[in-house]
Formats: sequence, C-alpha cells, structure tokens
Amino acid sequence: MFWFKTKKNQTALQTKKDTEVQLHAFKKQISRFAELAVDDRQVLKQVLQRLVKKVAFKDDGTIKDV
Repeated sequence: MFWFKTKKNQTALQTKKDTEVQLHAFKKQISRFAELAVDDRQVLKQVLQRLVKKVAFKDDGTIKDV
C-alpha cells in the first residue's frame, strides 16, 4: 500500500511540474505579445490566433499538452 501512495504522490508531483512548465511557457508567450507594438491590425490578429491555437484545455480545465 505504501508503494501505491508513493507512486500516486510522484505522479501528482510530476503533473504539477508539467503544469508549471506549461504555465511558464504560456506566460513567456504573453510577455512577448505584450511587448509588441503592432500597428497592422491583420498582423495582430494573426499573432493572437497563433497564441490561442497553442492553448488547449482538457474537460477538467487543465492545459492539454501540445
């Protein structure tokens, strides 16, 4: 039983680390976007669409691996 709890805790910890890595990558993308001074509306639209395509969520609200 102890092994099962340990394995479950390791899995939960790895999931948390994966989520943190994904969140960090997402924040980095947002920061890059925020620094852009895009005057061309079409270019801005394309950048936003690429960013949105990179973010996908599972039914439980967590970020999907992309």
